[in-house]
Amino acid sequence: MRKMTIVLAILALCASVLQAQPGFDEAKQYWEKRGEPAPLKKAIEVYQKAYESDPSYALAERLAYAYYFLADAFEQGEQKSKDYYTGHEWGLKALMFDPGFKQRYQVEKKGMGDAINGVPKEFAGGIFWTATCYGKWGKMRNILKQLGPAKQARKMIIYLYSIDKAFYYGGPARWLGAFYAIAPGIAGGDIKKSKQYYEEAIAMAPAYLATKVLMAENYYPEVKDRAGYDRALDEVLAGDAGALPEVAIEQKVEQEKAKKLKAEKWEN
Repeated sequence: MRKMTIVLAILALCASVLQAQPGFDEAKQYWEKRGEPAPLKKAIEVYQKAYESDPSYALAERLAYAYYFLADAFEQGEQKSKDYYTGHEWGLKALMFDPGFKQRYQVEKKGMGDAINGVPKEFAGGIFWTATCYGKWGKMRNILKQLGPAKQARKMIIYLYSIDKAFYYGGPARWLGAFYAIAPGIAGGDIKKSKQYYEEAIAMAPAYLATKVLMAENYYPEVKDRAGYDRALDEVLAGDAGALPEVAIEQKVEQEKAKKLKAEKWEN
């Protein structure tokens, strides 16, 4: 009986060790309050400290997303641009945990879009947040109007679309919808493709609000559709942020964006 008790205790200890998530456990109390900038920055601090002690793909991926959200939800101007780029750098660190990507990107010096082919589906988050942060940074810096950088970022997302198109609520299709609306023709822009990918993203995740906010930001003004613009924003404002509990905080941020867009003067 005593031996059985010891065995069970050892198994319980092993299970608790396996379930522990260094960095994630410590940051949980702050991450759950990421709807405010101070707790979010504290979570980032905890994640980074944990990464310094014990680097992992999961921590690098979370930091890529955390910097994206910090920039997207709270920062302005140069700091916003800087945080997007930092998110992109953390995304690349995450991808370096795949030996194939590391070989192609770091040793063979291929562009990130050319190095991405063959990266396993388990690295979908690293791919998505690297390209998303880069795309947001690129938009602020007009990089997406330059053929080379735009091509590399798009290659990453097209690859992700081919292996996991539903990732993050239709994220690859949403990214492509934004890209094709923003980029000029010489860099691959195509407003018809933009609509196609946006509609696909909405079909995959109709409750996810960011897709319609992005359409209001960059698609409807391009086609001079004020009715579509208003309709998309009204649907976001009437949407249920809690319909997707795991991103309810992010959904509320999108509704705040929709309010600001509704208040802006229509320029077309």
